[in-house]
Formats: sequence, structure tokens, C-alpha cells
Amino acid sequence: MTKIFHAIAALGLAGGAALLAIGVLAHWYPALDIVNNGLPFLAVGAGALLALAFALRSRRLIGATAILLAATLIVLLLGLQGRAPQAPRDAERFLRVATFNLWGRNDDHLNRVAEFVAETDADAVVLEEVRRHHGAFVDSLGELYPFRVGDNGLFILSKHPILADGQTDRPVQPHWMSRIIRWVRLDVNGKAVTLAGVHLARPFYPELQQADIEALARFVKAQDGPLILAGDFNMTPWTVKMRTFTEVTGLGRFNTFNPTWPMRWRSVPLLPLLPIDNVFASAHFANISTRLGPRLDSDHRAVIADLALIE
Repeated sequence: MTKIFHAIAALGLAGGAALLAIGVLAHWYPALDIVNNGLPFLAVGAGALLALAFALRSRRLIGATAILLAATLIVLLLGLQGRAPQAPRDAERFLRVATFNLWGRNDDHLNRVAEFVAETDADAVVLEEVRRHHGAFVDSLGELYPFRVGDNGLFILSKHPILADGQTDRPVQPHWMSRIIRWVRLDVNGKAVTLAGVHLARPFYPELQQADIEALARFVKAQDGPLILAGDFNMTPWTVKMRTFTEVTGLGRFNTFNPTWPMRWRSVPLLPLLPIDNVFASAHFANISTRLGPRLDSDHRAVIADLALIE
């Protein structure tokens, strides 16, 4: 029996080391970055292997699994840099921003979504995967959010006047999957703030996702005032792409540990594992609080962020 557990530990060690190496290679081969989304699970697995190595009293296995765990934690912790600063306890809320991916199978539950949006009392709401037949749903929120823009899947609803708006599209893509960014410039009690809704490509399309994150970084660098991004980024904070984006833009990340996906597969409810929906903001803002919305029969969970103005 001991030989079997030794074999299991050795196979687990080899597999974990291979996955970690693949993740590191994502710096040069973006397609491999999909592995980095699972870094926390690799760390948990390495911890379990270390416990098994201690149980087997094998110094060689203990040393090797300890190195694997340490290396995984280092890579993971590097990806956790860039969190938005925490606002003081007495900080006044400047804006509440909510983002939610409606998902295509949510059509029968739009009344619940409308109730959630009303109860959340956000100043601005970013919605992803909004389809043409969701028009009545969006219109039903007009009393709460008299200012709104959007099409091709991305909508922004606001209680504050919109001074300007624009978009960034993927080239050579059909209209239903062309939109990367939909942005507005809001007049928030006399303060101009740019809010951008974001929906990046899934990691199963690595070249497209890489192009999307580069386009988003260019958009951010072109802004010179208070800026907030909110939406479905389709990548976790510890991927190479997200780490690089955070470094080159200097934006602060609001959601790190709150998993938002997958909430369901078809009609089957699931336990969310990955924080791929997020809010980012320029150095003008600090994080008062960030929380998740309830289950709303989407495969995503909403993110609600309260921001303080600190400039």
C-alpha cells in the first residue's frame, strides 16, 4: 500500500511541476495562460501532496513537494499585486458601480434581475451579453436609470448624465461579438468620470483574448482623468495577461477573492470557483467595499463596488 501512495505522490508531483512550468511559459505563449486560472487549486493540490509526503516520511518527497508548493505560492502571490487601496472607514461613497453578465439563458428571470438592480441602488450598472430581445428589460429600468447607452452585448445604465460615449470593437468580427469596450463620461455632481464596460474574449480563444487585453490597455493609457472599468474580463487576477495589464496601466483591482463563475451549467447550479468579473479604477479612487450579488440564474454572479474619491 505504501508503494501505491509513493507512486501517487510522485505522479502528483510531476503533474504539478508540469502545470506550473506551463503557466510560466505563458509569458511567451499566451495560449498557455489558461492554466494559470487554476493556480489556487494547484497550490491546494501541492499542499495535499506535502501532507502525503509527511505521512509517508519520505524526505525526498517532502523536499520536492515543499519546493513545488513554495514556487506555486510565489507565482500566485505575484499575481495578487495591484489591489485598489482601502478607503478609510469614514470615507464617503462617491459611486456605487455594479456589473453583471446576463447570459443567454436568463430570459425567464429578467424580473428578478430588475428587482436586484433596483435593490442594489447602484449609481451605474454595466450589463454584458445583453441581446436584442432584452430591450424591454432594459427599458423597464428607465425610471431608475434615465441615462443609458449600449448595443452589441454591452450596456451602461446611469443615474448621472452622460457627457460623451464611445466604443472599441474587435476588427473583422461579426457584430454580435465585436464589442470589447463601451464607455461613457459621466457628470457625477460636477465631476467628470469615465466608466467603461468591458467584455473580453474567453481564454479558449487565447490570441483574441491577448488582442483584447492589449486594446483595453491602450484605451486606459489614452485616458487622463478618473477612470473605472467594470465587466466580464474572462481571466483571473493571477493570469499573466491580467498581471501585465495591472502593471502597465496602474489601475487598482477591486475583486480578488470573490468567485463569480461558473454559477451554473445549463440548468444545473454550480459552485463558483473563479473571480473573472471585476472592477478596476484609477488612483483617484479607493475601495470602500466590494461584494457579490445573489444567484440570478446566470452563469455569472454580479459584482457591486462602492468607490470613494481620494484625489
